Amino acid sequence: MKNFEFEYEGQKLWYSRSLACNLIIFCKFNDTSIKVLVHKRGQGCEFNKGLWNVQGGFIDFDESAKECAIRETWEEVGIKIDKTKVRFFTLDTEPRGKRQTMVASYYAIFTEDEINDWVFSTEHSEKGEVEEIAWVNINDLDNLNWVYGQDRMINKLFLTIEEKLNNI
Repeated sequence: MKNFEFEYEGQKLWYSRSLACNLIIFCKFNDTSIKVLVHKRGQGCEFNKGLWNVQGGFIDFDESAKECAIRETWEEVGIKIDKTKVRFFTLDTEPRGKRQTMVASYYAIFTEDEINDWVFSTEHSEKGEVEEIAWVNINDLDNLNWVYGQDRMINKLFLTIEEKLNNI
């Protein structure tokens, strides 16, 4: 399918492949364990119910990819992340499936002391979108069923930043 222009609410817009953005949040806990903040997709999700994923979703108009990742984290787990903590990881542009969505992945690293006051909430997410929020040990990713192979993406990122995580 070719890109095309269309009109919406009196504005001319351009239709093309979409961009999803996600934010992989790592925390080094005081016991030296390294965990990733993830959530289980709830019954309100259109597809892939019951699978685990990192926080993410589709970009809105007039929003940067980083802003999208931060907003999706707020909506899905109720945590506001300072944009100065967020770093770019990768952009996947391979056309796959019907949607052919491109994915921009970001990450942030925290210590347990930095997250002590975090209170998770799904009040800003779509109804039933999030079933469960959890910190999962980096060594236990294989024990969960993941959407879109996100466990492989998390592991790839972890190998890239492992030294940084171990030295904080």
